[in-house]
Amino acid sequence: MFWHPLFLAVISSQFMALLLLLAACPAWLNTALNWDPLVADHQQLSLETKAEGASILGRAAFGLSLFSGVLLVFGIANIFHEDIPGAMCGTGVCQAMSADGSTRLLLYNGLLIMLMKLWYELDKLNRMLAQMPLTQISARLFLTIPVVATLTLKQTYDSFAGIRPNQPVDCCAVVYDQFSTIEQATSIFGLGDRMWLIAFIVLNTLLLIVSVALSVSRIDRPWERSALAAITWLWLPVAALILVNVLSAYHYEVLHHHCPWCLFLPEHHLVGYPLYGGMAFIGMEGLTLFILPLFVKHDTGIYPIALNLGRQAAKKIAMAQLLFLIIAVLPAIVWRLRYGVWMSG
Repeated sequence: MFWHPLFLAVISSQFMALLLLLAACPAWLNTALNWDPLVADHQQLSLETKAEGASILGRAAFGLSLFSGVLLVFGIANIFHEDIPGAMCGTGVCQAMSADGSTRLLLYNGLLIMLMKLWYELDKLNRMLAQMPLTQISARLFLTIPVVATLTLKQTYDSFAGIRPNQPVDCCAVVYDQFSTIEQATSIFGLGDRMWLIAFIVLNTLLLIVSVALSVSRIDRPWERSALAAITWLWLPVAALILVNVLSAYHYEVLHHHCPWCLFLPEHHLVGYPLYGGMAFIGMEGLTLFILPLFVKHDTGIYPIALNLGRQAAKKIAMAQLLFLIIAVLPAIVWRLRYGVWMSG
């Protein structure tokens, strides 16, 4: 077992978040079953009080989950490799975990934060009106979260239980052994880097145009929200592939070092944090602006508020995308201006 102090902080934060979620569950379950805003009896007033308390517990759990997620990424990228022989970045830490443990670990944590973000936005929208018309929907969504939080906590423990600090790894071999020929190193899933770059440019153009158009629009066009959400989730994997397989070379100043974790290292100016953080932010905002209006489309009182929040989310997406492009692409432009060629020739 890998009993690092930072890992203990991660697992403790996840455990405390789970306790807060479980403490809020009885109130949300009672709310989901018995909520009736048209009645003003003692039971309903008691439900409203307990629902407010459960909302506070949920928001605290969301904060703890975000905190543990950031600690986890920071530990894998910058801290844990120091205690694993042969590891020089997060790739070595992931290699030291049990088979597929790192993949499931990141997926579970990402799913948990995404669900809690969606519930948080729904709860915030609900508290904007005195009638709280979304309370039952919010309660039902909340009741799914402790299951994911439990699985996340178990996966976090299991992943780190597979680490043997006395067993060396070779993270650079993992990166370079992916390719047996230069053609494999310059292609992604059988398509050349040039094709993926064209897709990246097209998706960035569409994402910027649609997000700006939605942020300034005052007319309800559901197809715009659907299009922006679809473009966002198409953009995410393409942006991640281009960042790791093409643009990272200009940060590392070496070709074919397709390592996502090295971007988090101080020698590369910690650019992984704003880059991957921006991508996660864009993904969650894209999901929020699409789903929130669907939850409230039959409520004429709260629907305009949800649309306004969607416009704000579109504006945030455009700003986060511009930040991502500046940090990711600027080193490539500087290289081209300095040397007159791209690194790939």
